[in-house]
Amino acid sequence: MSLIAHRLTLRTVTRTLVDALDLALESGEVLGILGANGAGKSTLLTVLAGLAVPAHGQVTLDGQPVVGLPPLARAQHLGLLPQGDEGGFFGCVADFVALGHFPFDGSPDLAPHLAAWELADLADRPLDTLSGGERQRARLAQLAVQQARIALLDEPLTHLDPAHQARLLAWARGEADTGRSVALTLHDPNWAACHCDRLLFLYGDGRWQLGTPAELLTPASLEALYGPGTAALWRQGR
Repeated sequence: MSLIAHRLTLRTVTRTLVDALDLALESGEVLGILGANGAGKSTLLTVLAGLAVPAHGQVTLDGQPVVGLPPLARAQHLGLLPQGDEGGFFGCVADFVALGHFPFDGSPDLAPHLAAWELADLADRPLDTLSGGERQRARLAQLAVQQARIALLDEPLTHLDPAHQARLLAWARGEADTGRSVALTLHDPNWAACHCDRLLFLYGDGRWQLGTPAELLTPASLEALYGPGTAALWRQGR
């Protein structure tokens, strides 16, 4: 299954975020998207998911414009973890996680997903009584239940402690190893180097770069991306 951005241009009222992006998300790939706050990372994921229309260009899923697909059919192939925390859900954790199976018939087997994200003991707890990290794990479990061929994750490491960050990135690698595709926004170049096959740098002014971690992750490139003094973020290869 291929998700392809053709000459994609993303704009706000005042500026161009991404100009003429060509991107094919490959099966079996983990793609890391890096850039400063406001560079267009969340906007790009929303457009790739078919939930917003670009200024120019289009996104296709197996050759079909993604915005033209019926929402239910799109959800059977594409999964999106948005950056914002869901408010107003008053059910328990198990009910929230089970929503990931909504595009499909039948009842999901929640047990392995609850166990994988250490939620089994919290399954009957109201979602709104959980900590921020626990809620994030519930959101990740919900996405895992969906079992989308293509998963798009916006700031998935938010609120997670280092152990669960490592678990999330291992999950992404495992998904790719089964032939699925994962794209996720990150801020830590060291995590990106360890777990991503390719990186997309967004500069927030229309410019972008696509390449392997070895090609893009250098102290100079990080300072160009994030600003002076940020080369200290990069610890690999010292």
